Amino acid sequence: MKLTSQRLEVIDVLTRDKSHPSALSIFKKAREKYPAISLSTVYYTLALLKKHRLIRELEFETMDNRYDMDTDHHLNLICTNCGRIEDFTDAVPVTPEVVEQITGFAAHDMRFEYYGLCKQCRY
Repeated sequence: MKLTSQRLEVIDVLTRDKSHPSALSIFKKAREKYPAISLSTVYYTLALLKKHRLIRELEFETMDNRYDMDTDHHLNLICTNCGRIEDFTDAVPVTPEVVEQITGFAAHDMRFEYYGLCKQCRY
C-alpha cells in the first residue's frame, strides 16, 4: 500500500480520535491539514486499511458506519441517544478460540455491543 501524505493523515486522524469516527468526520478533520483531500480518498484509504485488517468498520442501520483502530476483541458501548461509541476492554464473554474448541466453528471475526445511554446522556 502506497503511503501518501493524505493517507497518512487519515491514519493520523484515526489514531488521535478514539471516538470511532465516521468517514465524514475523518474527512472533515483531514481537510484541516489537507484542504484538497477528497471524500473518495478517505473512503478508499479506509477500505484499504480494512482489507489489511488494520482497522475495523462498524456497520449500522441507523447511523453512519464508524471506524475503530482497535482490532483486538473488545466490547463496544453504543449510546442510543447521541451515537457515542466507547470501548470496554475488559475480558470479552467468549473468545473465538473457545468457540472453536467447543463447537469446531472457526470464527474469523466477532463484534460485541451493548446499547444504552452514555454517562453524559443519562444525567
